[in-house]
Amino acid sequence: MMARSSHPPRRYSLGAFDALLTQVAILAADGEILEVNQAWTTFAQESGGSDNVGSNYLSICDAAQGPEQADGQATAAGIRAVLAGQQPVFELEYPCDTPDQRRFFVVRVTRFEQNDQRLAMVAHEDITRRKLAELEVAALNRTLEERVSQRTAELEFSQAALSHLNARLEQSQKALEEKNQALEDSNRDLAQFAFVASHDLQEPLRTIGVYADVLRHRYQGTLDARAEGYLNHIGEQVSRARHLVRDVLALARVSVQPEVQPLELEPLWADITAELPWPAGAQWFCGALPPVLAHEGQLRQLLTNLLSNAIRFRSPLPLVVRLQAQLVGDQVHFSLQDNGIGVAPEHTEQVFIMFQRLHSRSETGGNGIGLALCKKIVERHGGRIWLESSGRGGTAVHFTLKAAPP
Repeated sequence: MMARSSHPPRRYSLGAFDALLTQVAILAADGEILEVNQAWTTFAQESGGSDNVGSNYLSICDAAQGPEQADGQATAAGIRAVLAGQQPVFELEYPCDTPDQRRFFVVRVTRFEQNDQRLAMVAHEDITRRKLAELEVAALNRTLEERVSQRTAELEFSQAALSHLNARLEQSQKALEEKNQALEDSNRDLAQFAFVASHDLQEPLRTIGVYADVLRHRYQGTLDARAEGYLNHIGEQVSRARHLVRDVLALARVSVQPEVQPLELEPLWADITAELPWPAGAQWFCGALPPVLAHEGQLRQLLTNLLSNAIRFRSPLPLVVRLQAQLVGDQVHFSLQDNGIGVAPEHTEQVFIMFQRLHSRSETGGNGIGLALCKKIVERHGGRIWLESSGRGGTAVHFTLKAAPP
């Protein structure tokens, strides 16, 4: 059996040379094109070039003009360096566009010797697909870098704005705390002043009342009706003034934030209702009352004032008062309903203003402080109070207080 030769016949080498998709040319030492493959010939014909066998490729590269001049001169210099043995290989990527297509190539130049002749192999490979992909990736990277830079700048701006806002917020918070502290100090001073003033006013009022009583008893039967009327009027005004001083003192006491604790209201309700001067036939009811966070003394004052108003402003019908409560979130909503003379809907806000009266003093008595005091107590406990009236008699006073934790 005949052994197969380890070296392919020359005709195979030439066929393989022409079958290469890469454009290959063999150059002599002076740059003359000695041999080209089919891919080189086809490309030269399509491009209208003159770089065929017999042409001098170095002269063609040196003569390049326009956008191709720099790449042509660099290629010529690289071929000369490889042929001179100054470098083993030369490689350069360059664009080669047509009117309707963008293309990229890489030229590689290597040296070899044959029959004691220095030769160069010049190969041009189409790398358009790879290069376009690289350019697309580079463009995407640039876009991404620009977006990252923009987002970074925006973030830095936002952080600076946030820092500035936080600084302003801290300043505002500090100013608010200082104002709150000043307000607390002012309220405390005002409460102390009101307490001292009320205490000092009590003594001259008591003295005036005592002297009026002394005159009335010592000169009983000797004074005419007008003098008796004057003494009675003095006694009434003294009593009114003392009551007003007590009301102002009670209002001053709730000006300072109270200390609260869990408080059961049902025993407090029973204690208060047992002490009030209920009219004959009156009925009062109380539903289940959830415990609240409150100051016992101020809650006693709140319920006493509201129930006293129900008694004072009752209608000719037998008085009926009902207190109900409902837990809503962390608040307890209370509703105190009566069947009294009621309040006109347009006056439901006015009644909470200090010294505002809807009836004459001769009809109902009082100084117009009761509901103002109730409003201050509820608000000091973090709640709100309001009044509802149907306009057909009866009043419902609603107020909220913080529920005690389980």
